[in-house]
Amino acid sequence: MRDLTLTLEPCKHPNWWVDSSYALHPDMCSQSGMVMSFGKGAAYLMSCKQKLKTKSSTEAELVAIDDAMGQILWTRHFLNGQGIITPDATNIYQDNKNTILLAENGKTSSSRRTRHLDVRYFFDRQN
Repeated sequence: MRDLTLTLEPCKHPNWWVDSSYALHPDMCSQSGMVMSFGKGAAYLMSCKQKLKTKSSTEAELVAIDDAMGQILWTRHFLNGQGIITPDATNIYQDNKNTILLAENGKTSSSRRTRHLDVRYFFDRQN
């Protein structure tokens, strides 16, 4: 049996990529995916069916970020518990421009088309 040792290179902190595929399943639910890396390879991968039906790809991407937040926060606390100081901000890479605006600005970027979004999807941004 071999041991697996994870190391963190100096000045490296976890980066996250979060994405979704809109209305992928026959019941019109979307799929969330996330990857965490310390710079070389993937240290964490996850893909899951979203429990909510969304009205747009932007909303599906925002739900994916919300799905990832628990693991992102747990990883930060785990690393801090190991004596690894993580930056105050976590990099989450996203490919949808409207989702990036909603995640960065919260409800101030919300319009008539996104008014139906519940406040829990703005958890990732503390205003």
